[in-house]
This record gives sequence, C-alpha cells and structure tokens, in this order.
Amino acid sequence: MMRPVSGEILRYAIAGSANTSIGYGVFLAMLLWANLRPELANAVGYGVGLGAAFALNRLFVFKGALFSLGAFVRFSIGFVFAFSLNQAMLLYLVRMLDIRPEIAQVFAMTTYTVFFYLINKYFVWK
Repeated sequence: MMRPVSGEILRYAIAGSANTSIGYGVFLAMLLWANLRPELANAVGYGVGLGAAFALNRLFVFKGALFSLGAFVRFSIGFVFAFSLNQAMLLYLVRMLDIRPEIAQVFAMTTYTVFFYLINKYFVWK
C-alpha cells in the first residue's frame, strides 16, 4: 500500500515547480539566445531564482520564522552544496556523455532538487 505524500513534500514540489520554471526558462534563454556556455547559463538561471527559493522555502514549505539570519546562512551554504552537485552533473552529462545541455539540465536539476530538499529539511529549517 502506498503512503500518501506528506504536505511538506507536496509544498516543496509546488514551490520547486515555480522555481524550476523560472530557472529553466532563464537557463534556456541564456543558453540559446545569449549563447552562454551551459555552466554559465545554469548559474544565471539559479541566481535569478535564489531569492524566491529562500522565501518560498521559509514561508510556504517549511513554515519558518519571518526572518532568521542563521537560517539564511544555512540556506546559502546548502544552496552552494546542492548547486555544486547540479553543476557537476550538468558538466559530466554534457562534456563526458555528450548529452545536449537542454536535456542534461533536466537530470542535473533532479540531483539538485533531491539534495536541496534534504538539506533544507535536516539542516536549514531543522
């Protein structure tokens, strides 16, 4: 029998969908129209969504305090870690496996999403 999805995971999926749409849209624009290398386009895309990600995770997903400097610092550290995994996956898929960046980024975002959820749940908003 399948367990129902927790409200927290559902809220994370909703917030993540919004951030992913924005970030991936910026990634594609930077990659295809601005002709940036995949890793630079990726950095711009994540940079654009970072503020919204913090606010959504704090207020909507994990229902944190209005503002906490400690949580912001932990969020930033967690983001750097998860984003580094994302960048490594993107570069590996593009450069080593010769997968098109538009497709590779979908897999790289999945890596980021799983790790950043765990980081947020057990480190940032503990």
